[in-house]
Amino acid sequence: MTICIDNGYTSLMDRPTSADLGSLPLFGGLSADALGCLATRCHVEQIAEGDVVFREGDRAQTLYVLHSGHLEVFKRRDDTDIVLGEVGPGECVGEMSFIDMQPRSATVRATKPSELWVWSYQSIHERYCADQKCAMLLVMNIARELSRRLRRADEVIVLQGPPGDGPRSGE
Repeated sequence: MTICIDNGYTSLMDRPTSADLGSLPLFGGLSADALGCLATRCHVEQIAEGDVVFREGDRAQTLYVLHSGHLEVFKRRDDTDIVLGEVGPGECVGEMSFIDMQPRSATVRATKPSELWVWSYQSIHERYCADQKCAMLLVMNIARELSRRLRRADEVIVLQGPPGDGPRSGE
C-alpha cells in the first residue's frame, strides 16, 4: 500500500474520488492505489465564464481535467481568436506540455462557469517515481487523447481542401 501525503490545496470534500478519476479516459487502467494517490494530490479550481485557464506561451506546470462547465481552446492571429476546439467535462487540457515540456501551445478560456481538477507536474512526477507502471499508463492515455485530436484535426484540414481552394462544405 502506498502512502500519499495531502498537498493542502483543498478540502477532501472538494476533491475527486478514486472512482471519479477511474471513470475518466485519462486515468484508464490505473490501479486503485494510484487513483487514490492522484486524488489526494489534486486541487480544485473554480473558473468564471470568460476567465483564462492558461495562455499560449505560458510556462507549463499543471495538468487539468474539466469536471464541469465548458472550455474553448484558441490561438490568436492578427487580433482574431481562432478556436481550435472545445473541451467538455471529463476531458483534459495541458497534456501536450506535459509530454513535450514546451510552453503552452494555445490559450484555454472558460465559456461558462467551470470546475477544474488540477495536478502539478511535480505531483505527477512523484507518482512516476513511486509507480512507473502508473506513469506509463498515464502517458499512453495521453498519447491516445493526442492521437484522437490529431485525427479530428486531419478531418478538418481535409474538409477545407488544398490551400487557396476555400472550404468544401455543402458542394
